Amino acid sequence: MIKLIVVGKMNHKYLNEGISYYKKQLPVDLDIIEVKDEKNIEGMKLEGQYILSKIKESDVVVVLAINGKILDSIGFSKMIEDVNTYQQGDLVFVIGGSYGLSPEVYQRANQKISFSKMTFPHQLMRLILVEQIYRGFMIMKNHPYHK
Repeated sequence: MIKLIVVGKMNHKYLNEGISYYKKQLPVDLDIIEVKDEKNIEGMKLEGQYILSKIKESDVVVVLAINGKILDSIGFSKMIEDVNTYQQGDLVFVIGGSYGLSPEVYQRANQKISFSKMTFPHQLMRLILVEQIYRGFMIMKNHPYHK
């Protein structure tokens, strides 16, 4: 199973439709867990507690961070494949709120990745991440979608 833990609620129908499209295509279950957005930098610690409460000890946690490692789609696919092959727990991706993630969440992370040095709207990032997860599985299958 793959989980996305995200701060805040999704309020764009068109993004939900895109996410639903890719979720249906995935060969694994994908669960999106929304945690409360605290709306200010002081609430980041509380958001971190919400996030950490959703993570099991056995989970492999990947946080999206602007200063994380940048992977191409093939490298991202390899990361997913390695976790599925060699790890016991679920693969958990974390997308923080507009103020980022608490130090405790970064500390719990097994890996930090970045999709770009640019900043994307957090709700759009959900769709981008789900599409890249789908693309990763298509790469593993040598499916022409990736080309």
